[in-house]
Amino acid sequence: MDLTNRFSGACVAAEVGSMAYVGQVARVRELEALRRRVEAELAVTVQAISEAGLFEEDGHSSVRAVLRAEARMSEAEISHLVRTGRLMVDLPDVVDLLGNGTIGVAQAHDLARARANPRCGDQLQDHIELLTRQAHDLEYADFRRCVRRWEMLADFDGAHHDAELAHETRQAGITIRDGIGHLSGNGGSLDSAELKEIWDQFTQAEFLDDLDIATEATSDLPRTAGQRRWDALLKIFRTAAGAPADSKTPEPVLNLIMDVTTFEDVLTRDWNLLPQTEDRLFGQVPMEHRRSETSTGTLVDPQHALRAAIGGWVRRVVVDGAGNVIDYGRRRRLFTGAARDAVMLHSPRCTWVGCDTSSNVCNADHTVDWQHGGPTATTNGGPLCPRHDRTKNRGYRLRRGPNGVWHTYRPDGTEIGPAA
Repeated sequence: MDLTNRFSGACVAAEVGSMAYVGQVARVRELEALRRRVEAELAVTVQAISEAGLFEEDGHSSVRAVLRAEARMSEAEISHLVRTGRLMVDLPDVVDLLGNGTIGVAQAHDLARARANPRCGDQLQDHIELLTRQAHDLEYADFRRCVRRWEMLADFDGAHHDAELAHETRQAGITIRDGIGHLSGNGGSLDSAELKEIWDQFTQAEFLDDLDIATEATSDLPRTAGQRRWDALLKIFRTAAGAPADSKTPEPVLNLIMDVTTFEDVLTRDWNLLPQTEDRLFGQVPMEHRRSETSTGTLVDPQHALRAAIGGWVRRVVVDGAGNVIDYGRRRRLFTGAARDAVMLHSPRCTWVGCDTSSNVCNADHTVDWQHGGPTATTNGGPLCPRHDRTKNRGYRLRRGPNGVWHTYRPDGTEIGPAA
């Protein structure tokens, strides 16, 4: 295949206009469907070679050696194929969905990795219908969070052990070599989420400073995103160094979200504060709405989240069957925020399809515009970044489906994204 000529042709076609764009998008979908079918057939073939022991023909010790020798695959590619092949044995419908293009390659890899988890993989079949539906309906980043969330809740004790280990082995350091500083570190998810939240807020302030300078001088932003993040980190250290030693520590900046079922599980199973019973104080929350994470989507061990909640501030948040926030109570001791925050809890990022802008730098947007009769209610809103807030005014519209999935529609009524 002459890819150079195809690329040149695509560049020329791109200049023709929107019709060329539609054609190229259709081609992307066609090629993606082919890629999914090929991946499924590869996984099936690899599993057949493994089960029959055919790798011994050339003196190989495993199917992995065959793939290294015959296909020059990386270890990561081999692991994905081997796990997906094993998934076919236990849950053949998932590989069928991959082969017919219903779910993507990365989504199948995540499900195969979850099935291979020795601590909870055997429970996957109980929730595979929900997870494959999410694999089709959600963008990849959101789906991956759902799989990780399922693993955390299905492997409650193991996930807690991992979280404890990550916290116990926390470390950080800065070294200077040849006049260049190198910052490194790792720690638990809750601490890391708080660090990131603070860092992001300082970085956003640096961005606004750059924007003012660029607007006044009618020029480009004076610093790159990486430079702003480094300067923001330096400002955090300088701000801390300049604070009085006896100054009051600021209140927590994180919004932690936990459903009532997980909340009860922690109080009952781990803390023995509630009696063991099948009855639920607040009813059973469906799996797709189980959560223990920050408002920006960072998963947090439920025990750690509950400990943080006790030491911080919490606000009652009630959701309906589609995950819409329908009630946002008074703040009380045990999260922070204002009424606007209820809208921002609907998504950890901009609700425009394909956008990965974090919700903490988005606007609280009316899904159905106020001037078109949309109420100022938490069920009629979500985070929207400034770019797409402006784009929406050109006739685009957003809608949140009954299952909580966001949809973006062009002015002609067609939906942006893969066909259902």
